[in-house]
Amino acid sequence: MCSSVHVSTYIVNSVMEPARVIFSKLKAFPPAIEGKIETEEFLEAANEIVEVIRTFGTLFTPVVTDMSGNINKLRKSYEKDCNKCKYLEDLIVFHAKKDNFTTDALLWLKRGLQLICTFFENIYNDVEQTQAIKKHLQDAYERTLRPYHGFIVQTTIKIIYNWIPTRSQLIGQGPIHEENMNVLSSYLPTLRDHLNRLDALLKQYKLDDNKQV
Repeated sequence: MCSSVHVSTYIVNSVMEPARVIFSKLKAFPPAIEGKIETEEFLEAANEIVEVIRTFGTLFTPVVTDMSGNINKLRKSYEKDCNKCKYLEDLIVFHAKKDNFTTDALLWLKRGLQLICTFFENIYNDVEQTQAIKKHLQDAYERTLRPYHGFIVQTTIKIIYNWIPTRSQLIGQGPIHEENMNVLSSYLPTLRDHLNRLDALLKQYKLDDNKQV
């Protein structure tokens, strides 16, 4: 039977700490092994990202629910045959012609992670370190999820990202902010590399469609 490690909550209470997210407390995404991504560790790290999004506020609950649902679907598929699906690449190949349940879940999880990765890349690359980070989320959405969303979903998202916390509320000030930035300098490139690998593989098997929701 596969081991199923439940991810603990790594988010620091904003009342106790000046930052809602402390990236050094996250396990982070595993490095690729011989060009492949371990499924179990990837799903654990993706679940940490869901916990990060949860700190954005209750209006982001639909995003949390959607991503959590896709992670659960992938875990169910993985646990049916851990050996054949040890790596995400093998999971995609195994299910590519078998069912849409697994590949659709991975496709939408990848898109959600692309949104969050781009959002934090925008924050990291903001040389002025502006407090209002709505523009960073808006830009990330435009570049990742918007093409796959219909008018109603787009309108809902526009309302949601008006309530994103400030930079200080999210990743702190002073030493904590500096620590988060240092961790992001290695965290984000690894995540981006994984997403690029998944993107290429999903397109190779013609599993990355443009259908809107």
